[in-house]
Amino acid sequence: MTTCVARLVVRYGKLAEWNDAMARLLPIMEDQGWKLQASYQTIIGNLHEAYDIWEIPNADAVGAGLVGAASHPDFGTLGADLAASIESETLSIVVKAPFSP
Repeated sequence: MTTCVARLVVRYGKLAEWNDAMARLLPIMEDQGWKLQASYQTIIGNLHEAYDIWEIPNADAVGAGLVGAASHPDFGTLGADLAASIESETLSIVVKAPFSP
């Protein structure tokens, strides 16, 4: 399995909307083979940052998962809702550092 980290900047005042949209997105991404390991919101620092840690089958699952989610029958207005609440998103494939437990 591969780890994908999503670093998000949530629009000012849209944290509740983002949380709602992510709760709706989660089962759709699970259908694409993505498993959410953790999701974090900043409480000290940039209060508009959030991080999602996903376990995905491999690096190819990034593009395939995003396309699959967008064409999922339950996606509906979710894309517009996410766009309204997210200022920016960066997806990264990561591996543990040598010193990581």
